[in-house]
Amino acid sequence: MEACSVARIFGLILCSLLLRVLPKLLGLPPILMKKSLERKHIHPAHLEIEVGKLPELPQDVLMDIFALLEIPDLMRASSICSSWRSIHSLCSLGLYKRPQTPCLFYTSESAGESVAFLYSLAEKRSYKLTLPEPPIRTRYLIGSSNGWLVTADERSEMHLLNPITCEQIALPSVITIEHVTPIFNEAGALCMYRYSPDTVENCSDEPRSLALATLRNQLHMKAFVFYDAFAGGHIVALIHNPYGQLSFARLGDNKWTWLPPHSGFQDCIYKDGSVRRSTANLENPEGQ
Repeated sequence: MEACSVARIFGLILCSLLLRVLPKLLGLPPILMKKSLERKHIHPAHLEIEVGKLPELPQDVLMDIFALLEIPDLMRASSICSSWRSIHSLCSLGLYKRPQTPCLFYTSESAGESVAFLYSLAEKRSYKLTLPEPPIRTRYLIGSSNGWLVTADERSEMHLLNPITCEQIALPSVITIEHVTPIFNEAGALCMYRYSPDTVENCSDEPRSLALATLRNQLHMKAFVFYDAFAGGHIVALIHNPYGQLSFARLGDNKWTWLPPHSGFQDCIYKDGSVRRSTANLENPEGQ
C-alpha cells in the first residue's frame, strides 16, 4: 500500500470539508451538488491525485470555510494541525459567527457525577463529555452564551465552563456581590451567607442567613457571556435578586460590579462597550 504524505492527508481532509460546504458557498441544494459531481465524474481517486499539490490556504479563506461548519466538524478540523487549531481559538474569542444548530446539554445519573452529554441535532448523536470538578450534576446552569456555560456550584460560586474544550474559569466569589455577606464559624470556615433583599428604593426587608447551597436558589437568576473586542476579553453579566438587579465582572476581576439603582431587569445585551438592559416596564420599553 502506497504511503500517504502528511500534505496529502491534509489535502484530502480539506477537500472533504470543501465538498461538505460547497453547496452552501454556491447556494445550491446538496442534492444538486451531488448530481453535478456525478455528471463530471469526479471521484475520490481523482481527487487524491490533485490534493497533494494543494498549497496551504490563507487563514481568511479557511475561516470562510470553517464558518460554515457545525461545531462537531469544526472540532474535528481543529484537531488536524496547529494552524487549523487556531481557528478554534478564534471561535472561543467570539469571532465565529455561524448560527449553530442547537445542541441539548444534559446529564445522566448512571453516567457519573462529572459526566455530561451533548446531543447534536445536526448529527442526531450524543457526545460524552467528562468535565472538571466540581461535579457537573451538582451544579445549576444559569446561562449559556458563545459556547460557554455559566454554572453555580453547591457553594453558590460561579464558573464559566466550555463543555467542548473542558476549559473552566472561576468567576469572582459570590461574597463580592453587593447583597451577600459571608458568615464564618468559630474555626474561621465559611458556613453560611447573609443575604440582604434590600434595593436602593426599598430598604425595609431584614437580611436572611442562608446555607451555602441555598443562596443560588435565592440570588441567581440569569447570566450572559459577552466578548468585549475593546478590552480583548469576556464579560459576564448576572441578573440577580433582589428584584432583578444587575452586576457584571470581566474575566480577571476580583469582585462583581453592581449597577444600581434600577431593578426589574429581564434581559441584557453588550454593544459598543456597554451593557444594555431591558425590563418589562412599559414606561421604558427600550431598556437602558
